[in-house]
Amino acid sequence: MKHINVIIIALRILLAVAAIMAIYNIGVGIFMIIKNNRELSHDFLNQTFNLPEYTISEETQLAGIFAILYGSFLAYLIYGIKRFYKCIIKIKSGKMFYNDQGEDFKKAGAAVITFAKAKFVLYSCTALVLHFDIPFLFKQILPFLGLYLTGKLLYIMAYMAEKGEFIQEENELTI
Repeated sequence: MKHINVIIIALRILLAVAAIMAIYNIGVGIFMIIKNNRELSHDFLNQTFNLPEYTISEETQLAGIFAILYGSFLAYLIYGIKRFYKCIIKIKSGKMFYNDQGEDFKKAGAAVITFAKAKFVLYSCTALVLHFDIPFLFKQILPFLGLYLTGKLLYIMAYMAEKGEFIQEENELTI
């Protein structure tokens, strides 16, 4: 059970950090759009993208939209992580298989995969619009694959949970 406790603590930290990042990104995005401050937008985008000195005229709006979308994607990821967190809590309490466990794992996996795809598309499109940065696209492949495979592993866990539920029901009917 030590390993489950470590996973629970890690998920709590992940949820807290993702929530802070989502609120920060959405707040900064709204602020950038309202204030229309080019320096703030350039600095914000320069944290992720290696921007050249010149800027495009729509950089402020692009930065605000990027931040709001990324914050929204993080909020959706939080939904999936919470589903996974609830599954782990139930497993820790001794309910190895329960009704709808497979569905919870599927929804968590779908959220992680959707986040991975959406983040990859958002980062890729932003890099291409800002300054046609093709090498940046290749740098995004590893984080994308890591998240994507994590989502697929959650799908495998969903399948195993569904089979476990079925076997448990069969076992209860036999007795």
